[in-house]
Amino acid sequence: MAQDQSSDAASAPPQPGDYLVRASGDDQTTPLTPDDIVPNSAPVQAWPADSATQTVRSDNWQNLLVLTRWDPAVLSPEGQQYAAGGVVAQSAICTHEGCEVTSWVAENFLMECPCHLSRFDPRQNGAVMQGPANRKLPALALKLDGDKIVVASGFDGRVGG
Repeated sequence: MAQDQSSDAASAPPQPGDYLVRASGDDQTTPLTPDDIVPNSAPVQAWPADSATQTVRSDNWQNLLVLTRWDPAVLSPEGQQYAAGGVVAQSAICTHEGCEVTSWVAENFLMECPCHLSRFDPRQNGAVMQGPANRKLPALALKLDGDKIVVASGFDGRVGG
């Protein structure tokens, strides 16, 4: 029996050239641009989408991303290399036990996992700032295609716990 190719695309990991779309809300099909991400603010959750088929890769929970936008001067050197238009992307899946990183500590500009309170710095390419997680959030290198944010390369580490 042949597999459904759209299902395969929806569960495949992010691929170079995929554009990013919002993970929630009314518009989950329009490609995100740097202007869609408020600088120095809570992350926007996003999914990669296949640029050829427009298939959103949301069938694999490990593809959920958190996007933040910064002045490039506040990004680590590695963060600058991964950024596009000041936007950086990390996995939304905590490296401790695989919970979804959904909290934002505004006074420190840190993302926090609500399960065990690990904190990650998106400006430092997802570095762990407080455990129990002992691995950074995997990051995706981004680039701009016109004004669209697209994936330049796959995750730089293993996603999840």
